[in-house]
Amino acid sequence: MGQKQPRVAVLGGGSWGTTVASNVSRSAPTVLWSRSPDTVADVNDSRRNRRYLGEVELHAALSATASLEAAVSDADVVVMGVPSHAFRGVLEESVPHLRPWVPVVSLVKGLEQGTDRRPLPRGPGHRRTGPAGRGAG
Repeated sequence: MGQKQPRVAVLGGGSWGTTVASNVSRSAPTVLWSRSPDTVADVNDSRRNRRYLGEVELHAALSATASLEAAVSDADVVVMGVPSHAFRGVLEESVPHLRPWVPVVSLVKGLEQGTDRRPLPRGPGHRRTGPAGRGAG
């Protein structure tokens, strides 16, 4: 009996999120969430994200959706690839649809506008960790 592949949701349809999603989709079922219906259609129909990555072909297993609920509701791992200024809002929109044990991984670079802090996942059941999984708060 084989081990079940974790389902991964990558949130953020820009160059960073799309590249990570395409790479992850090589080894796990992966869905990319984007606010842009044009980006979703481009990924699903032509295997590209022309707005951010030109003619780079994305992995055939990658799918995309504009529904945040559809992206995260059955995800076993959520990867936040949105810009730092959008992190908190997207995470707050996601939390009602996340199962409490699902890890949230941040790819975000930079500080949150207004707080000058690193945006960190917080939500029901989510615990921040530092290096090597040690509790950070």
